[in-house]
Amino acid sequence: MKKISFDTKKTAETAKDLFSKATDAGKKAVEDVQKGAKNLSEKAKNDSYIRRMKKYNPLFPEQYIDKNFNIPNMIMIRDDAERKGIDVCEGAIGWLNNDSEIEVLCLYDEAVEMSGIKFLPAPVCDAVYYVDSFDRNCFIRTDYIFQKSHEERLAELKNIAYMLGAKACSIEITETVYETVTDKKKADLSAKLPVNGQLKASGKAEQNFSSQDINKRSGKITAKFEGNDTPERPELKWFANDENIKNLIEMRCTKGNSIQSETLELSGSTSATMAQKTAYAIDCTMNKIGAKGSSSMEHQAVKENTSMLIFRVKF
Repeated sequence: MKKISFDTKKTAETAKDLFSKATDAGKKAVEDVQKGAKNLSEKAKNDSYIRRMKKYNPLFPEQYIDKNFNIPNMIMIRDDAERKGIDVCEGAIGWLNNDSEIEVLCLYDEAVEMSGIKFLPAPVCDAVYYVDSFDRNCFIRTDYIFQKSHEERLAELKNIAYMLGAKACSIEITETVYETVTDKKKADLSAKLPVNGQLKASGKAEQNFSSQDINKRSGKITAKFEGNDTPERPELKWFANDENIKNLIEMRCTKGNSIQSETLELSGSTSATMAQKTAYAIDCTMNKIGAKGSSSMEHQAVKENTSMLIFRVKF
């Protein structure tokens, strides 16, 4: 029998090499598992971060000053302490709320100055402001919008009279308010037995009666001037598209001052502060974000549209 010989040294080296390879493979497997776990952990962190960013939707200064950023038409002033300690909100100047009819910029009170926006009246926490129809950089508190526009219209009419050289003018304001009254009346339907012996009716029935009341409210203001025969064209804002006012200016400025007096009836709808649809959207949005208003914007828009300004001017 042939004797088989073993190279002990070579065998040991081979075993060592195999052990080394197995160890390396084991280390690599462990590293792969650790790397995979780390990647999963990072992905989970990233997914969580993205979800928080979507939830809180913070607005940062660099976004705000970007030329492509458009300031929403509605702004609500909020206390910056509301979101203190939320990592994704660190360094933000507020957040964007897109959950209602109108996008809302919830601006931290501490960021009002840096925003460069003019607020009328002065900004206060939890108040809601809507963009001025004539100045995108000015926002007016919602419960002051209609009052401000009304005051501006009166001032503009008086200035028109003054610039045209009038001796006197008067502005009469008439508002027609429609109120629906519903009256519930109950009728007693006692059980009655007709000739055939069958029960015909019993119990009580309720009936609604509706009616519409029309209430008219009015007020009048007057102004007197020295008057002159050198009229100047006034700058128009609220009445820039009112044909009655434009015709009055033309008659006074281009036809030798022949006009002595004029009475104009100016419908509130021709110089409306905002469309009723917009007013309704503001109401819905304020309700959604939990803001409180002194009165319905839609109601005020309807009232304004049914109003009439009677403008009398004497030269």
